Amino acid sequence: MENYPVSGKPMPEINLREITLGEWRAMFDQSQPEHEGDNTLAKATGLTVEELRDLPLYDYRALIQAVLTKAAKPLDNDPKS
Repeated sequence: MENYPVSGKPMPEINLREITLGEWRAMFDQSQPEHEGDNTLAKATGLTVEELRDLPLYDYRALIQAVLTKAAKPLDNDPKS
């Protein structure tokens, strides 16, 4: 499992199966309230919103990168993967 590059904490398990399309889009919509994106990211990572906001910047960036990488991977049931 990947680690955060600064603090060395284990990367939480990322589960995007519970995220709706609307929640996903709202995370990247700057007109949406900040807490909406935080709630969605917390839902996807199993962290609390408070834990997310307490992350050092580089750890937060690593977490976002891991979420985006996971979202770009082929689906688990894709026979090509």
